[in-house]
Amino acid sequence: MISKGIIRTTLVMLTLIAVLAMVGCGGKKEEAAAAAPAAEMAREDYTGKLVVWSFTDEIQNMGKYFDAAYPNIETEYVIIPNQDQVYLNKMNTTLRSGAATPDVFTGEAAFYKQFIEAGYWEPLTKYGAEDLVKNLVSYVPDSTRDANGEITALSWQATPGALFYRRSIANDVLGTDDPAEVSKWTSDLDKFYELGEMVKEQYGGEKFLLAGYDDMSQFVYNMRTEPYVVDGVFTLPDALVDFMKLSKEMRDNGIEMGTQTWQPPWFSSMADGSVMTYILPTWGLHYVMKPNAEPEANEGNAEWTGDWGLAVPPASYSWGGTWVGINRNSENKDMAWQAVKFFGSDPEFLESWAKETGDFVANLDVINKIKGDFSEGFLGGQNHYKYFAEEAEKIDVSYIGPWDFQIQNAFGDQVEVYVAGEKDLDTAIEDFYAAVSDILPDVTINK
Repeated sequence: MISKGIIRTTLVMLTLIAVLAMVGCGGKKEEAAAAAPAAEMAREDYTGKLVVWSFTDEIQNMGKYFDAAYPNIETEYVIIPNQDQVYLNKMNTTLRSGAATPDVFTGEAAFYKQFIEAGYWEPLTKYGAEDLVKNLVSYVPDSTRDANGEITALSWQATPGALFYRRSIANDVLGTDDPAEVSKWTSDLDKFYELGEMVKEQYGGEKFLLAGYDDMSQFVYNMRTEPYVVDGVFTLPDALVDFMKLSKEMRDNGIEMGTQTWQPPWFSSMADGSVMTYILPTWGLHYVMKPNAEPEANEGNAEWTGDWGLAVPPASYSWGGTWVGINRNSENKDMAWQAVKFFGSDPEFLESWAKETGDFVANLDVINKIKGDFSEGFLGGQNHYKYFAEEAEKIDVSYIGPWDFQIQNAFGDQVEVYVAGEKDLDTAIEDFYAAVSDILPDVTINK
């Protein structure tokens, strides 16, 4: 944690050992923050090989920018898809063994808190990470702070959410496709349900408000303000119970189409015009909506129709995101920091990436520089960047815990069987409590 130049004598070494022992026992943020930043060289002076592991090829696609900035670093990208938690299991096995490879690895919103809790990522305070925070969307680095308050990872993106809608259906149902007017119906949950009834009446049950109730889950999970587990006690938020009831009501009344997020009918409904709204975050626009709503356009065989708009959902939310950090066991930490800092904060790279992909980046200077000029043809010329910039300021992830993904999956399983009529409400909730006990056996359930 201290630079080599300070270590002069055996006496000083013993003193450092004592100080480090106190930091480890006391977990004092002030001692951690006092560590000196690592000395940096010119970019071209960094030489050697870095190994980067990720569950997504997105960071590999960004590699051309890093390679150009650091021409003498050889970077090897290993992509391990996380279907059936293959990547997560691989990382746990590798890092528990103390392996020095990979030097850098990514974590996804669903499980990155587990990496932090396990201590897999190198704390970044001594590298100067705190100096970057003022230029970043605050929740992005703050959400990776460990028990000592140190930032452990950075991200190139912030992922606030939105609601995307078909303008043609809005015109038929509401007489307007104006985002401000549509938002009056989509930003309130009761009005949103009423809009679903209007869609059903307008099209005789042939079109739907949602492809499936499951689309609402992300903003519902973000309506809470407390962790699921506080002082060793799990409490099921009332908002989740209300969501379970609303989901069944939507299914029974034909408000939603009856599929689930990520299923083939969900994707195909984006192209066939049978569904009015989809609730997706920043990355959903570019990596889900565009390629599935009009796949031919990416190949130059069709033009964007502009038959989509962005409106305000019933609650602000954040969904997903990818963080990148240094393997605590890496033998190339200073060089690895260059990659983490570059991908997670470099303004020139992030501006280029935003303009190339439309992705919403986490650097505030870049956001403020470019947000006024965006016009998204897919959204009928609407400026999605300005909207996401405002929503990013509302995101609070302080209540998110390391096991939220597993807890919410277990809850979703019970919502599914309840909506299908295979269980009554009380049985579904009791079975969910049993699942939580399996996930967190040492936690008390507050019923």
